Amino acid sequence: MIDWAALLGGALFGFLGGMVAAWRIASVEAAKAWAGDLRHRFKVKQADREKTQQLRHARLDDNHQAELQRSEDERKQAEKARENERRRIKRAHAELKKALQTANESVGTYTTALFISKLKGEVPPETILEEINKLDRHNLLLKELQGHLVTLSGLGISINHRIKDWRAPLRDDLRELAKAITSKTEEYAKLLSQHQGSS
Repeated sequence: MIDWAALLGGALFGFLGGMVAAWRIASVEAAKAWAGDLRHRFKVKQADREKTQQLRHARLDDNHQAELQRSEDERKQAEKARENERRRIKRAHAELKKALQTANESVGTYTTALFISKLKGEVPPETILEEINKLDRHNLLLKELQGHLVTLSGLGISINHRIKDWRAPLRDDLRELAKAITSKTEEYAKLLSQHQGSS
């Protein structure tokens, strides 16, 4: 006779053994799949990190290049500003020297011009023609001096003076103007030598 209990017990034991074996195989495969998925995720994250790091490095390189370019541009602008200032000082000094010469000459011709302007209506012009030329030269010097002051003002140099009427300035006013121009000329000579020394 068939022992049903042993047969059922063996079948049940075999079934359970097969289930345990299948479960072990499935769990090993699941563990392998999980490990593979984890490895894949790790590689993806690592690749993302590397990309992010490369982008960050590229951005830092771009920022560094931009900073270098900016500092180079600033250096060039500063150099250009120094050169422009040196040229302005050089032009101003040259103009001041001309103005000083004109101012000194106008102070020197002042007395003659004053005397001739008094004589002009009383003495026939033919007899004092040379003196009239001196008066004309004095008036021309005054116009030149005005022009020099305008040019200097355009170069950023303001020279204070008391002359209100350029047709007949006083001698003391001309002397004061000549002194002011002398002072500015000396100041700009020092500035010019400093700029040429630093170049």
